Amino acid sequence: MKKITLALVALMLVLGMTQCKKEQQPNNTTSDEGETVFITMKVADNGDKHIVYPSTGAVVYSDGDVIYVGNNGKYVGKLTYANGAFSGSITNPSTSDYLHFYFTGGKTPSTNPTAGSTTSFTVDISDQSSKLPVLSYGHSTSKYIDGTTAYTCMLENKCGLVKFVPVSATSNSISVSGMKNTANINFATPGITPTNATGSVTLYSVSDTEKWAILLPQNALTNVNVTIANYLSTIASVPAVTINMYYNTGVDISMIDVPTGAISGLFTINSNGDKVWFSQGNLQWRATNNSSNPLALNEWRFAEHQYDYVGDNNKYVSMTNPGWIDLFGWGTSGWESGAECYMPYEANPYDEKYRPGGDYANDLTGAYANADWGVYNAISNGGNQSGMWRTLTFEEWCYIFSSRTNATLKYGYAKINYKNGVILLPDDWTLPNGLSFNNSTSQTMNTYSTSQWAKMEANGAVFLPAAGYRQGVQTSNMMHNVGEYGYYWSSSHPNDLSGLNINSANAIHIYATACQVGFDSDGWSRSNGYSVRLVKDVN
Repeated sequence: MKKITLALVALMLVLGMTQCKKEQQPNNTTSDEGETVFITMKVADNGDKHIVYPSTGAVVYSDGDVIYVGNNGKYVGKLTYANGAFSGSITNPSTSDYLHFYFTGGKTPSTNPTAGSTTSFTVDISDQSSKLPVLSYGHSTSKYIDGTTAYTCMLENKCGLVKFVPVSATSNSISVSGMKNTANINFATPGITPTNATGSVTLYSVSDTEKWAILLPQNALTNVNVTIANYLSTIASVPAVTINMYYNTGVDISMIDVPTGAISGLFTINSNGDKVWFSQGNLQWRATNNSSNPLALNEWRFAEHQYDYVGDNNKYVSMTNPGWIDLFGWGTSGWESGAECYMPYEANPYDEKYRPGGDYANDLTGAYANADWGVYNAISNGGNQSGMWRTLTFEEWCYIFSSRTNATLKYGYAKINYKNGVILLPDDWTLPNGLSFNNSTSQTMNTYSTSQWAKMEANGAVFLPAAGYRQGVQTSNMMHNVGEYGYYWSSSHPNDLSGLNINSANAIHIYATACQVGFDSDGWSRSNGYSVRLVKDVN
């Protein structure tokens, strides 16, 4: 039978400040039969919470906090905090080694450790929204000695405490990417070390303008992505993190307010570096049955989801049969542009009827900018003001797909919620944890559930669904290739205005099931009903 009590002491942990130790006298001796030994660890300040006070860096404990104990290269037990002390049982301690103590800040091990066999586990500190998970380690000042009743230990922080400052006050959750957010708790080679994995860390909020995070040692980072609802956010630089670092100067988080109705990712559209936001879905218009006032309803909106489209129902909507449509002839914004066909519901099969100002040489720009659906109209769920949105030029569409940095790696083919189409990734892109993406060079279809797509979209991804197209007059065969092909208008017409191109306009075309995107500079028939995806310039 063994009779032994181990009294262990740790002062309040302080990041960035000198630590000291103070020995406590052992409590009443506790007996256990066999090789299981009951030990007690007193906390010198008798703190009653595990919480970090960012203003001072102080750490104290709360009931239920756990310290994991290692000895002779293996996990041997744990101590749990209650009533001002840590206590618990360890199994088969060896006199050839120290007792090693690991505090994981309330984070649960990746696997349930087994006394006598577990040599390591990892902890994930990604979510710090409710508590700052200080990671600390220390070993007893002397090796375990059978019969010795008192030991001391000072836990040392293996992390840093860093302050973040959003430039605009926000109560929204903030996640910072590129952080080493998992650590290895190693009993075989005692210590706590960051793993190679990087990901996001959700910050702890002191106030709307003061956020904090426990960070593991890593090199300085630049151009760090940040996720905040309704904002496009970045950090110019995060300093190198060292053990026991206390950085209270503050890391600035830049914040751009993402417009209502926009996807948060930014897309470069030309060699000057100009950027745009894409709208949250394809443009839709509600037809009316008021023949004396065709614009009586005149409501424009973005589809609720990026993968939504009207499809075959476009062919049933008319002046006498009201409903939503999302395929439009070129320049049919509802503004009387001088073209014979300028209303959204127009389905006249003659291309020459769709000339703003009656001239085939006019784009949807300059004097005829109002013929652009986004310029003329207020979008009900996109800010509800005219002039906020516009249609990309053909050159801008081509630049996004072909000329921006790593362009071919930033689009791919996909099926989302059973809808085929093409995904465009923003300039600065972070793939969500647990997901994969096959870019255009692989000619492979990505498949995402709605919940998986929500993660992609939150990081700024855009989806252009293959919504088919409308051709000719309103007849039973006017809709084509819904779910296979998609055509998206530009605000441009071909440079070659001779011959067959004289009444054409430029559009990109998506052959989703064949994993192809095309850019036909000769243009397409203006009378065809194509999809419209609007953008907003970043000023």
